[in-house]
Amino acid sequence: MAGAGMPSSCAGKGRAGGWCVVGRAGCLLLGAVLAVLGAISPAGAARPGPSVTAVRSFVTEGYARLTLLLDRETFSFQHGRLARPPRLYLDIPAGRLSPRAPLPADAAGARLVRGVRFGRPDRQTLRMVVDLGEGEIQARVFSLPNPHRIVVELRGGIAPPPPPAAGVVPPAPAPPLQRPAAPPPAEARAPLPPAPRAPAAPRRRQEMSIAERFRGGTGRIMLDPGHGGKDPGTLGLYGLVEKNFVLDLAQRAARALRRALPGNEVILTRAGDSYIPLDRRTAMANDRDADIFISIHANSSPLRGTNGIETYLLSEASSDRALEIAARENDVSLAEMTDLQKILYDLMLRSKVNESRELAEDVHRSLLGQVGRRYRGINDLGVKRGPFYVLLGARMPSILIEVGFISNPAEARRSLQPSFRDSIAQGIAEGVVRFVAGPVRTAGPGAGRPARAAASR
Repeated sequence: MAGAGMPSSCAGKGRAGGWCVVGRAGCLLLGAVLAVLGAISPAGAARPGPSVTAVRSFVTEGYARLTLLLDRETFSFQHGRLARPPRLYLDIPAGRLSPRAPLPADAAGARLVRGVRFGRPDRQTLRMVVDLGEGEIQARVFSLPNPHRIVVELRGGIAPPPPPAAGVVPPAPAPPLQRPAAPPPAEARAPLPPAPRAPAAPRRRQEMSIAERFRGGTGRIMLDPGHGGKDPGTLGLYGLVEKNFVLDLAQRAARALRRALPGNEVILTRAGDSYIPLDRRTAMANDRDADIFISIHANSSPLRGTNGIETYLLSEASSDRALEIAARENDVSLAEMTDLQKILYDLMLRSKVNESRELAEDVHRSLLGQVGRRYRGINDLGVKRGPFYVLLGARMPSILIEVGFISNPAEARRSLQPSFRDSIAQGIAEGVVRFVAGPVRTAGPGAGRPARAAASR
């Protein structure tokens, strides 16, 4: 796009939450948008067009979405593809880019997009250019109302290679072939002793079932305390703040899991009060080749009497209330949640839905059992489905737990007690142990498994 008035690269990544190009390694953040604002004022526009007030993104393996929020509706935008290098452009006639438009969260590790930039091919047009990654990438561009927005969806690209298993040494190259020596005469040959049986090569971790990994001490569990940093989550009664409460629960659950599954690894997405974008949390689990991902949250409701424990797995919302809870945890509007539901089917084809359901059932049952031994009146809200951003893209069984309503006076008082928190932690650990001790489950993307037998309980 050189010579078209376009900035040639992303320059700067000082704004947290943007896409920006970091070399050619595919690590992208949309960072340089604000660096070009001074060069793209809509001078000469006869009538002001729509203004881009915010830019949001969501990226997971094989899928990326870029959303431009507008201050008014428009149907006159145009888009197309360019080659050498591959790019997608979006033109908004008489469009403007708000200087205060907040930029989206980090999208490092995505392979569909190398960078995003804004400019003006002429004085009347605002253009966004998306520098595409490698491989066959399908694009879809459309507008939606309430709020007014233009959505760019990308699918495909080149998937990253799976990480090498820890401790596995690649085989040495085979020596060059040599012409064998002529055999000695028959009378000179002596009978050869039987060759010793070579020891069996150790199995790679990716070839083991989940149960075999945990029996062998190579299992990995990723616990995700929800929210953190600038995102406090729910503000409950008696000074309870969700981000602090669930961090303490995750730390207690990690200790309980290490006692119950010695030798295996338990990892937390955050160990302190830090902010981690939702899409980075499952990406961290994928990067560490985790076998289980559990996101821990606390619930709230404007109705003080609402109480209970519920557990979610990734799917389309099973009820209007599940959609509302997912919208709150995702920090988006219900209209944007409708957008997310449209892409869930394709993503679910690659997710471990059956294993996630079984993990949710095991953990939920154990939570109710542990907490119910000490406390009466625990309300079972069941295992449900919902479109939670934090579960998208996980290549392992993954669930989200809402451990109770800290907006409910009784549950908030219990949540202050160390014994209640220990019961929650022990329930999570007991459920995980029950899950990994079940029937053979093959680990790794796309691996199949037999149906669960009733006798496994």
